[in-house]
Amino acid sequence: MSNPTPVQDFIRRWQASGAAERANFSQFAVQLCDILNVPHPDPTTPYDDRNAYVFERSVPLPHGSTGRIDLYKRGCFVLEAKQGSAARVTELLETLASLGQARLVEGERFVAQ
Repeated sequence: MSNPTPVQDFIRRWQASGAAERANFSQFAVQLCDILNVPHPDPTTPYDDRNAYVFERSVPLPHGSTGRIDLYKRGCFVLEAKQGSAARVTELLETLASLGQARLVEGERFVAQ
């Protein structure tokens, strides 16, 4: 039997997650960056104009208070993690599958390509 690939390890690890947003999101996102071979987010600074790719980016809200974006990359995306269910994990794994990084086996579990 061959050794599992990094994608297989990632899928196996996070498929079993309880999806606790605060406890898991940063670790999940950093490991996803590793799988996708993209840089990790930068440390957040007190200066929003310098926070181009960070966790917990502050944003002004319409009613005057300040909110936070879980993961922000200027000009590219914002990512808000939500506590979820196995359905959300499955949705991510289906996305990986559509990118050719995983495939569904026997209609119920994913394996890496």
